[in-house]
Amino acid sequence: MLSIKLQIFLAIVTVFYFIIVLRAVRKEKMPIKSSVLWFLFGILMILFILFPKVLVDFSSIVGIKTISNLVLFAGVMCLLILSFDLYRIYNIEKKKNIALAQEVGIIKNELSKKK
Repeated sequence: MLSIKLQIFLAIVTVFYFIIVLRAVRKEKMPIKSSVLWFLFGILMILFILFPKVLVDFSSIVGIKTISNLVLFAGVMCLLILSFDLYRIYNIEKKKNIALAQEVGIIKNELSKKK
């Protein structure tokens, strides 16, 4: 189980995490749509800090021997989810970029024909 000092420290770190995400959204460095996933991760962190027994119970249900292995596994899964989301956004933007380049090419071609 987590000691009260560790719970307080982790709660403070999580509050700073929320502040960083909120600042990024306010300064328009992160779209609100993307920040939802980050807020969900923050909420999960708060829940696991407040109720650490959930991690112990879940790890025993899943068959993972130690909580640290469960946390590591969960972290890797979160990174995979974020990587997939970023890859999806990249492909959408890539398609938009190709369409825009084609449109510019067509406009340039039409302008050169008029001259």
